[in-house]
Amino acid sequence: MAENFPGRFARALYNGLIALIGAYGLSVFGFLILRAMVGESLVVIATFNSFAHLLYLPALILLPLCLLLGRVRVALLLVPAVAAFLLTYGQSFLPRTVPAPDQTFSILTYNLKSQTVNLEKLTAVIEAADADIVALQELSEAAADHLATVFAEAYPHQALHPQPGEPIPGQGVLSRYPITADEYWRIYLGHQRITLTLEDQPVALYNSHPIHPFVSRYGFEWRAEEISTLLQRADAETMPVLIAGDFNMSDQSEDYAHITTRYQDSYRQVGWGLGFTFPNLFDENASLVQQFGFAGGVPPLARLDYVFHDDYFQSVEAQVWPDAGGSDHRPVYVVLGRKD
Repeated sequence: MAENFPGRFARALYNGLIALIGAYGLSVFGFLILRAMVGESLVVIATFNSFAHLLYLPALILLPLCLLLGRVRVALLLVPAVAAFLLTYGQSFLPRTVPAPDQTFSILTYNLKSQTVNLEKLTAVIEAADADIVALQELSEAAADHLATVFAEAYPHQALHPQPGEPIPGQGVLSRYPITADEYWRIYLGHQRITLTLEDQPVALYNSHPIHPFVSRYGFEWRAEEISTLLQRADAETMPVLIAGDFNMSDQSEDYAHITTRYQDSYRQVGWGLGFTFPNLFDENASLVQQFGFAGGVPPLARLDYVFHDDYFQSVEAQVWPDAGGSDHRPVYVVLGRKD
């Protein structure tokens, strides 16, 4: 007896979905091969590399599903994506024991989204985190004046560089530790270097904000230029180095690899999970919600905000702060100690 139309339609739909799954697995495998061969020399590879972490995620569900359906050959096409995810992020989901040094300090890196109003929400986030050092990006003049006043006692050492009429390049640091030197420079966006005294030990802290790669066809080159300049400065230091900020890069990018060949990613060392910080759409007060009318329910999809350190330090704790205070970035809170 001939199969009826609903049955034929269901079978065609099923076969089509299986074909799409196979095409997805083959595409990710092809991307991984091309990335290994040419890296980010091709803009299309650099672009997909910015979202590679999202490319892997569907395979985590689709591979066991294909095995349950008996589609072993299709499942094999998904193995490269699953393997890439596990090799990159697997350790972030495993329990880890971190010995705590005798003396620790905390640092918060926080992109303020150039906010000039509702500054009390930003203040509340900084107060709740209670970090010893706060590295700020996209610091507006209004926010700088507000924070300088509110935190005059809690953070007596301040180095704030709002840029008149241009809040996005604005950088700043609030610190409980003495700041003995401060320098601000700008290539495309703003960067800052300060010298802190931590328990009689001078430390160089770089507060960095490289340009987003999607601002123009040259965006990836511009971001790489800023990070290269940052690393040249940091590598020349004769004192311990901390690097914090919004880097506008994923942990799959070549720029991330260039940094982590020299410095350690605190969240990768001791944080749990993927550590996504952008965009913040859960908070009903978030600027993107107010501007575009999002109703929430969309989690952050990328990790753009980092704290790096050299071998002088040991990562003890790292977490994405749950409250963004109206910014589109969630802050990253890190506890560090001196490595024995």
